[in-house]
Amino acid sequence: MNSRALIGIYSLTLLLSAALLFSVQPMFSKMILPLLGGTPQVWNTAMVFFQILLLAGYAYAHLTSRLLKPSIQAVLHIILLALCLVVLPIAIPEGARPPVDHDPTFWQLSLMAMVVGGPFFVLSGSAPMLQRWFSGTNHKDADNPYFLYGASNLGSMSALAAYPFIIEPYLDLSGQSVFWLYGFCALIALFIGAALPTFGKSYKNPKSEESISEPDPAPITWSLRLKWIYLSFLPSSLMLGVTSFVTTDIASVPLIWIIPLALYVSTFIIVFARRQIFKLDHVFIAQGVLLAFLTANMLAYGRFPVQVMLGTHMLLFFTSALACHMLLAAARPNARHLTEFYLLMSFGGALGGIFNAILAPHFFIVPLEYPFVLALIAFLRYSDQAKFALRETITRLRTGLHTEGMNAILTLPAIIFAILFVFQGYILAFDGKIFLLGIAAFIFALTVALVKTRWLFGTSVAFTLLLFLPGYEVEGTYLNNIKFLDRNYFGVIRVADFTENERVLIHSTTTHGSQPIEEKYQNLKLSYYGTGSPINDAFSLLDGRSGDQQIAILGLGIGVTACYTREGRSFDFFEIDKDIADIAENPEYFTYLSKCGSPYQIILGDARLTINDQPDSRYDLIVVDAFSSDNIPAHLITQEAVALYLKKLKPEGVLIFNISNNHIDLEPVLTAIGQKIGVATYAKVSDGKAVEGTPFTSYASHFMIFLPDAKDESYFTDRFWTAGMNRDGVAAWSDRYSNIISILSPKVSHQRYKTQMAAEKEAGIGATDPADTQKKTEEKAIENSGE
Repeated sequence: MNSRALIGIYSLTLLLSAALLFSVQPMFSKMILPLLGGTPQVWNTAMVFFQILLLAGYAYAHLTSRLLKPSIQAVLHIILLALCLVVLPIAIPEGARPPVDHDPTFWQLSLMAMVVGGPFFVLSGSAPMLQRWFSGTNHKDADNPYFLYGASNLGSMSALAAYPFIIEPYLDLSGQSVFWLYGFCALIALFIGAALPTFGKSYKNPKSEESISEPDPAPITWSLRLKWIYLSFLPSSLMLGVTSFVTTDIASVPLIWIIPLALYVSTFIIVFARRQIFKLDHVFIAQGVLLAFLTANMLAYGRFPVQVMLGTHMLLFFTSALACHMLLAAARPNARHLTEFYLLMSFGGALGGIFNAILAPHFFIVPLEYPFVLALIAFLRYSDQAKFALRETITRLRTGLHTEGMNAILTLPAIIFAILFVFQGYILAFDGKIFLLGIAAFIFALTVALVKTRWLFGTSVAFTLLLFLPGYEVEGTYLNNIKFLDRNYFGVIRVADFTENERVLIHSTTTHGSQPIEEKYQNLKLSYYGTGSPINDAFSLLDGRSGDQQIAILGLGIGVTACYTREGRSFDFFEIDKDIADIAENPEYFTYLSKCGSPYQIILGDARLTINDQPDSRYDLIVVDAFSSDNIPAHLITQEAVALYLKKLKPEGVLIFNISNNHIDLEPVLTAIGQKIGVATYAKVSDGKAVEGTPFTSYASHFMIFLPDAKDESYFTDRFWTAGMNRDGVAAWSDRYSNIISILSPKVSHQRYKTQMAAEKEAGIGATDPADTQKKTEEKAIENSGE
């Protein structure tokens, strides 16, 4: 086989193998996501599974390379690939359901092992195995097969780029699975072609000393092995940390998963390329500036725009991973140790996944893993590439710090702490946006000035990151008077007294309901569900109807809606998190369920799956109010999901969505769904209103309704609900299509608010006293109806 054909067959095989590996990850994760409520932890758990399988595949490649001739190894590998056809195409077994009474992590891992474990394991060993075979050929670059890693990573990147923009929009999950099967069959044929040179007479055994002309420059020490593991652990953990951070407050969808993974893979392409395009010093400078910008935002209590901070986190992750992988590539061994290098590199990656997905949720009650690893990476900067930063740190701690070093470590944290201590009263007393941004600018400039001072910079960044957790900047006041604090598969749960009069439930970074503490106010509906909220209009409509009524609430929270009581009305609450159900039913925390008197049942499990088990035409009202932190699970707001809810409604029933959100605007998505299925949609927003006669204020909220029965439209339009608004470039979401980028800026919400307030003012109900708004709306509705 000539040199060009040899490179072609090996490159194409590596490219297709990697493409199959990296396309099965989002494909299968999307298959399993609806079973687990759309929580971001689904992706982290899936990633740790794939990382462990990647480690197993590399171990298989390493051991068979040591024990078998390349030709025998090739035959074994092709047989294993063929055996995998028995379990293809990939599909979730019918009837698979996660446990509802305990952590589903190990259920998810076992299901993944059963469905995709075999094919993924065999594919995982392909890259080091093919490079090992190539190193035994007579090609001029056989002694340095690492360049082929670029072809593997190109396949990975191609799959990651294609999935959200080509594969997902045009193929449903069953079509993706069949298409993947065709690719797997093509890979078996390519492997047969790649294995042919190992049977040639001129082929050298790559594990023999004489097969490699380049002398081994240095023995492989345990210190070097630990360095490979450590430099692989950091970016792997950081990838999962930044993914959880972003998806918790925006959306757990493939595009958001794929961006960090694609950036992670791209760093491998860069560092293992024949020609380097970045200098390590420049990467460290960029990373340092981004770290300083992140800490400045946290010290400003999260005042910077979400799009700016989203980009900052992604760029910071990219530069951090690139720095680690540049140090890793500089420490790579001679080709005779290639499979061991890849094995230990994948071991470090698997440790990162295990740390984030399994250990951290059990040992860190709050999500420290992301800032912790960022802090560790801050200490890597400008170190001698031959040194192991962790060992240097231990040595410094053991031998003691010089006075100069101690001053360096304490100076900047002391300045930061002093500023925060002196001005904390001002920060809490008023919004002070300009003031806070000024402090942030000062800290940013000070930190950037010290970006090359390794220990001072690293210690200062670590101090700030761990004191002000990314994403939790504005929640600092909630850390007082904690009544309950825990973390589970679905996120961090806190019950805290926000003031001495009000108790709140917080999931990760978002408040999910509040209740007065004083007994005389305890049945008062607050947060998003008060009498000034749009949801009040839906219950008022039902109050005018006779007969028994069944209400479905998708997402329990603290059960505020149970206080919309009426004789004959009962509630079904659908909740995936048993801990939330236990908190809502515990009168030591909240009493809406126990004191409001509404008959209810809590149905545990994913809301879409469990409501599907209910009889058709059962409900008078369905309220979709399921959030994971500020993230509404995407599978609950697709066209197929809406069609299911409408099937469960009575003919005159109402479907209402709580789409209140800090970062995304779902109104145009739901409007497009309504237009596609032929059901009228209306929306309404409310600002935070003082509750008349009480010291409490309700939350601003944004709701949408679907009205299958047209005769109810005038009822809602009289109460200033208006037709759902579209936005250019936003289409209806389905189970196979979603586009989170198009709705990141809440322009329609802002426009709706302005339009609605103008209409209310023109109608004479634009209240100078906000507490009067609801009363005047009701009076205007009665007047318009002729009553």
